[in-house]
Amino acid sequence: MERVILPMKVHAVKLDYRRRLLETMVHGYFGVRKGYAVVIITHDPDNEKYTLKNSRYYRISSKRGKAYAEAVNKYLAIKNEYDVLLTDWNTLYRIAPPKVNFPIKQFYDPHGMNHDYFNKQADNLGKYKSDNPTVSEFGEFKSKNELMAANSLKRLGIPFKYETELYIPETEETINPDLLLDFYEIDRCSYLEVMGMNDKFSYAVSTSTKINSYSKGRYRPCREVIYVLLYDKSNFDEAYFISQVFSAFDNMIPDNAIEWGSDAVLGIQSLQNNTVATESA
Repeated sequence: MERVILPMKVHAVKLDYRRRLLETMVHGYFGVRKGYAVVIITHDPDNEKYTLKNSRYYRISSKRGKAYAEAVNKYLAIKNEYDVLLTDWNTLYRIAPPKVNFPIKQFYDPHGMNHDYFNKQADNLGKYKSDNPTVSEFGEFKSKNELMAANSLKRLGIPFKYETELYIPETEETINPDLLLDFYEIDRCSYLEVMGMNDKFSYAVSTSTKINSYSKGRYRPCREVIYVLLYDKSNFDEAYFISQVFSAFDNMIPDNAIEWGSDAVLGIQSLQNNTVATESA
């Protein structure tokens, strides 16, 4: 099992995003009181009476207990993500995590590709249907490479949609990008094209044509669109795929969005700042 080492800016954003989110959530844990399963509330943003010293518990079977149990489950999931990110940060770096200036603004955004844009797009709109589709938990894909890309995105916790619809006025054509990724922490999304079988001349020409269409439509590589170029349909390299995805994520985080403390010696970290790698856990 391999773990992913995030680029430094991406790591900082993911960490501070969850820190801020936790501040807005109900805090608590689960236990047993008098033989009943209960949820113990230690913090509620809407009720200042709940504290660590003045916690309250509710039977999970009760109406209020069910509502609190759902909230605490969400809190524990985010807290686990935060704890893992913080542990990895402390392992990699000798400086405190920076604060991030949310919301993160882009200097140039020709298509308004933010989180709302992602939510508004319908998926599975591709007109071409494979005679031998790859069936998965996500639905049907046209290739195994697309499925492997989807599996990698699920592992990375990056939401995606398959074959949305995009009209490019500059070329007067409508295409169905392979995937649309949601980088919700920074309020951005990007198209992703898994371009395999480039060992075949006809497919390589098709790939070049599609890249040209994106370019004419002002969809910039490693920002509005991510290209993962593969030599053949059996050559999916997950480490390379992850590096392409996180390189785009990193590029969409302006340096001025990160507020480093006075103890941050950036020169020492410069090499790590743009590194995406995997290593054995």
